[in-house]
Amino acid sequence: MSFIAALNSRSRLSASVLCLGIIACLLFLSAPAAFAAPQGRISAVEVNGQKMSLVFSATGLDAGQSIDPASIVVSQGSTTLPSTAKPIGAAGSQAPTAVLVMDTSGSMAGQRLVSAKAAAQTFLTTVPPSAKIGLVTFGTTAGELIRPTTDRQAVSKAINELTAEGSTALYNGVTVATQAVGKSGPRTIVIFSDGADTSSTTSLLDTKVAVKRSGAIVDAVSLGTEPNQIAALQSLAQSGRGQVISTTDVNQLTSAFSAAARDIGNQVTIEAQIPQELLGTAANINVVGNAGGVQINDAVFTTIPTAEVTADPNAAGPTPVKQSTSLFSGIWVIALAAILLFGGIAFLLITVLNSASLPKRRQPNVARRLSIYTLTGRGPSDRGARSDTSVSETAKDFANKVMVSREFDSMMGMRLERAGLPLKSGEWLLIHSGLTIGLAILLLLLSGGKLLPAILGVIIGVVAPFLFLTFREDRRKAAFQSQLPDTLQLMAGSIASGLSLPQAIDTLVTDSSPPMSSELRRALAESRLGVQMEKALEDVADRMQSVDFSWVVMAIRIQREVGGNLAEVLTTVAATMRERERLRRQVSTLSAEGR
Repeated sequence: MSFIAALNSRSRLSASVLCLGIIACLLFLSAPAAFAAPQGRISAVEVNGQKMSLVFSATGLDAGQSIDPASIVVSQGSTTLPSTAKPIGAAGSQAPTAVLVMDTSGSMAGQRLVSAKAAAQTFLTTVPPSAKIGLVTFGTTAGELIRPTTDRQAVSKAINELTAEGSTALYNGVTVATQAVGKSGPRTIVIFSDGADTSSTTSLLDTKVAVKRSGAIVDAVSLGTEPNQIAALQSLAQSGRGQVISTTDVNQLTSAFSAAARDIGNQVTIEAQIPQELLGTAANINVVGNAGGVQINDAVFTTIPTAEVTADPNAAGPTPVKQSTSLFSGIWVIALAAILLFGGIAFLLITVLNSASLPKRRQPNVARRLSIYTLTGRGPSDRGARSDTSVSETAKDFANKVMVSREFDSMMGMRLERAGLPLKSGEWLLIHSGLTIGLAILLLLLSGGKLLPAILGVIIGVVAPFLFLTFREDRRKAAFQSQLPDTLQLMAGSIASGLSLPQAIDTLVTDSSPPMSSELRRALAESRLGVQMEKALEDVADRMQSVDFSWVVMAIRIQREVGGNLAEVLTTVAATMRERERLRRQVSTLSAEGR
């Protein structure tokens, strides 16, 4: 009996311990994530010349704790950048903007909505006074009730008037918030929801893309334990570099909203000086600081453009022009200029007539036969017999002799496309010829009839356009090459987030700058007209003479045939290109003295 009593006593003790463990776990899960260890995050980066502006914030701080501006250190690798930091809201710093996205669906009726209103009112009193607060609600539909403003009374009144009804259009509400939060300064979107999306016209993927494009931090407060709801909020917060504060108790909403408001107030603006050697490179910028007695840090990868150097207009004085005597005078100058002008006009006219006749000669036989049954109606031979005179025939014969070959025409068209000039080879020839003749006539007239300046004008008119074309080609190819690693990184990120290759390229067309955006836009247009995407991208590589981009196309082809993670492949290729560029710069630096 004593053994059985002891056994029962042990069983009751084990059951008690098990119950206490379950209660502790439930309390831990129901508590908000605001009690996590403090972490740092870089909210925004802007580069202007040799100055870099950053917004650095801390999450998970208790009330009364903040970032110490004096402890902020900005570095790139082993190089520390000179920097100054000051809290958000201080004199000279831009005020933060926050948009509350409140769930007003039917599931929020009753005590849930009452607690959410009280928590939102606490949020208004906790954020910095200089912060602009906006309000977006979503039920069956989503809409912006209050644009970001410092008028707390207007926002408070709108919160008190909220009612719960309808379904849950969570993604629509977040999309509206990305448009309302603005485009500059420290920006935060705080989402509150108690259920999964049920009626949005926008998909989760499109909403994540909108969040990334907005550049705002996205924090979320989740009420409930529905897996789809928590997964969607975590995905949105990850796209916005934010966090999800989860709770199952309406009484914990106030502390959750307070934690989100404190994160908005715990931000500092940093002004850093960029060293000369980092200009024109892409680098990881690290920020370290102290907050609440804990060291926090974050890093961001950014492209640092080359600073533009403005020349001093007063550096060089006026250049005196010496007047020279002319070998010809009066009527001879006018006569020679008239001859050159007439010759130039005749040459341009012959070229135009020849260009007008080329499409007819290249017209396929089937097209010529079908043209009889179209609105044009007449046979080409009859029309030509009536319209062409002996003078125009002679001009065309002469033009056929002076026109460039088809290979040269194709080569010139490729060079013009590579340089980014919206011209055809024939148009380039007309402009080139007109410039040569016009410059020769101008120098002839300015020199008072001297032949040497006219000859010099012809030489300059012939050579200068080709030099300009070469300069534009080299500059555009260099810009394309410098954008390539970052473009691949963005493409890999888009593919990793669930986008297909054409969708990722479409996103790059919108977000990137020329020449990358224009070349990818052309490739995307070709693919929509039936050309394979790999072939369109290969044409971009040929047009820009980029061996690195040819590697990218080859990697995409191999992935299509063999399979595998395309995002990982593109990330590896981007890292290889950065390493090659680093080695290229190092070799250039080491060989500078010998050169």
